[in-house]
Amino acid sequence: MKNRFRLNLFRFVLLLSVCVSCSQEYDKALEDALNLAGENRPELEKVLRHYHGDTLKLEAAKFLIRNMPGHYSFADTMEVKPYYDEVDSVLTTMKGCNVWTIRDSLVKIDNKYADLSPEWVEDIQIIKADFLIQNIDSAFVQWKKGAWARHLDFEQFCEYLLPYKAEELQPLDAWRTYLREFHPDHLDELRYCDQLKNSSLQSAITLNDNLWYYMRPEITEASQVRPIYRLSTRLRMPFGICADFTNMAISVFRSQGIPVALDFTPQWAFRSLGHTWNVVLVNNGKNVPFSGATSNPGQPHKPDERMAKVFRITYAVNPDLKRLSEIEAFVPRAFRYPFFKDVTEEYMDCEDVEIEVGDSLDGRYAYLTVFDNTEWKPVDFALIKGSKVVFRKVGMNSVYLPVCYEAGGQMKAIGHPFLHTYDKEVRPFIPDTSRRVTLKLLRKYPVLRHVQGVVMRLDSGEFHASNDARFREYEMLYRVTDCSVTGREVVLPDTLGAFRYWRYYQPKNGSYCNIADIRFYERATGKQCVGKIIGTDGCWEGNPGHTKDKAFDGDLLTFFDAPVSSEAWTGMDFGKPVDIGRFVFTGRGDGNSIDIGDWYELLYWKEGGWHSAGKRKAETVHLLYEDMPRGALYWLRDLSKGKEERIFSYEDGKQVWW
Repeated sequence: MKNRFRLNLFRFVLLLSVCVSCSQEYDKALEDALNLAGENRPELEKVLRHYHGDTLKLEAAKFLIRNMPGHYSFADTMEVKPYYDEVDSVLTTMKGCNVWTIRDSLVKIDNKYADLSPEWVEDIQIIKADFLIQNIDSAFVQWKKGAWARHLDFEQFCEYLLPYKAEELQPLDAWRTYLREFHPDHLDELRYCDQLKNSSLQSAITLNDNLWYYMRPEITEASQVRPIYRLSTRLRMPFGICADFTNMAISVFRSQGIPVALDFTPQWAFRSLGHTWNVVLVNNGKNVPFSGATSNPGQPHKPDERMAKVFRITYAVNPDLKRLSEIEAFVPRAFRYPFFKDVTEEYMDCEDVEIEVGDSLDGRYAYLTVFDNTEWKPVDFALIKGSKVVFRKVGMNSVYLPVCYEAGGQMKAIGHPFLHTYDKEVRPFIPDTSRRVTLKLLRKYPVLRHVQGVVMRLDSGEFHASNDARFREYEMLYRVTDCSVTGREVVLPDTLGAFRYWRYYQPKNGSYCNIADIRFYERATGKQCVGKIIGTDGCWEGNPGHTKDKAFDGDLLTFFDAPVSSEAWTGMDFGKPVDIGRFVFTGRGDGNSIDIGDWYELLYWKEGGWHSAGKRKAETVHLLYEDMPRGALYWLRDLSKGKEERIFSYEDGKQVWW
């Protein structure tokens, strides 16, 4: 009995010592933050005294203060006020105008304030007690007495509702109050339905419908004007990048007590740029993706697009990111902001990846990168231990390159690029110079979904030759059955003979005779033949940029878009019968097929960098590169124009895009 008592006493003392140790560490983080506050410390201590008798609110206040260092605001909000006011004025006077007309006016204002560069200051040095207390009290009312956040535990509450702002540089104003009045249409009606009255999912759908109805945002890929952080102005902006609307949505939703956060992928695994979107924490504890003002929770949100990593913006500092900045002499921009956490496994099957890097890098950080069309971009980091580095929860069916950074910011490969396969294997791309292959290259970029929709308009198109201007009799030269967006070369038989009129005819309904480029070549000389352009007059909706001559202007980004759905045509009258030996054509697309006359360079990855396999001028709709090493990772660059380019491997005679 005495032994059991002593054992229990020992366990109690041990547990107490652990708790005291954790508490001391916890208090140290709070004290460190208070010290960083400098002259503003009394304001923060006032908040702590205010909640002295309320344990839960006191913990909430401590959470905010502990994690406040690193969160920033403008030192002088009056410095940016004239810019915001001018934007407001334009949005008022131009209400109802075309969105791109409004954009042009705002770009002019942005140019006017090109030298505007207000100073930043950490929130902990300027935030006031009354502001913080009001935000904490309001957040608790939304949590405990509101309809749509009662399912949150304290930790979730601290991230999804408690923060006094949603993003850096957001003004420290009464946003919870004035945003609550921003079109909460039909939210109150949910209280009459027992099934929905506490549904965070349905409340999010309802509010997002309102945002879309009143804002009708136009999403752009690139920012047109400098960021606008004043929410009263931002809510009136008719255009912006995805981050503009997802960040704005967080504040709007939280003002209504709906638990919403922001997720992002820093870089797509298959093309340039990254992406941000929202999640709502619904009653079953799951995070449901949506995009503020554009797509609702429950609607598929880019479900088929490969991602390497996914992160969630947090208010609390990520200790791993903090440690990274303390250890490394150089940290890439993507990981200098310490307020996000890894949530990749919420979105897809993922697996740890282990890579051998050698003993010389022990104790340093390695990064996992993906290609963004021009360079490798970091999407993950991990500490090197011994001769290995393990990257956790990595997306599959994507190509990665492990790297480290020198003190000056120079990236250095520390392994081969590799494919992380669906079988959870690491398949490196290593050029095999003992085995060679000839590459027939048709494009420099994969066909994405926005292109595929128009590719099929080439189906069933026909090429005819005739000596009758009305084509009452003609020779059928070629019928399109393969609707790939790549260019095609058709070699005609010697026995065909000479004809004056040559054309492309599209009998299929819904095709609008869409074709981007046609070129005829004389048999005897091999030179391109040019004649008078003939065919169906006019164009769809009277757009002068899509007339029949666009099929012969040598530009893959222009195309014939006929005024009729079917039986339109475009062609050439050479003035006399001509013996054509071959012709090439390219359907309507994205301009990334091999373009005759452009200069290209093929690169392949070898020994830590890109090596040139030579430059070529395109003489037809494909490029041939002979005697190339098997198993390599390739990159085809158009040196003449364009920016969309993508890495690929070459397998079974085809380009495989990554």
